[in-house]
Amino acid sequence: MKVTVTLNVETDLDIANGAHREITEIVLDEREAAFSPTTPIVELTYPPAYILVKMNRTKAVQLKGLEKDVLPLVPLERTFTIVHGKGLRTIRRRQLPVTPACSFTDYKSQGQTISHSIIDTATPPGGGLTPFSVYVALSKLS
Repeated sequence: MKVTVTLNVETDLDIANGAHREITEIVLDEREAAFSPTTPIVELTYPPAYILVKMNRTKAVQLKGLEKDVLPLVPLERTFTIVHGKGLRTIRRRQLPVTPACSFTDYKSQGQTISHSIIDTATPPGGGLTPFSVYVALSKLS
């Protein structure tokens, strides 16, 4: 599955916000109940233990037992406090820093090489479409 990284995890290894990667394997948490591969829908209780992502390029050394340019990515945990009623409540969130999406603006496409694309030339909600915007989007295709 193609995904977009949503957080600067390790910029030196090119795992950065906005990077497009591909999940090659999902390794479930050991606390998950066993399920049948024929089950069409699986509801997880816990985030996966980690996912393996195929990098377009990386400065990381090849890890033993993994394909070239494949790296593990673990769920990140964030804790924050909110006001709830008359008191404070602490929230702990644990999730993978990726989203299953590959859409972005013409500005985000600058500096990238994209193999496949659908370019929406409808008038954007925030303003007009310029020839420059269309050129930028089209010029990124390999």
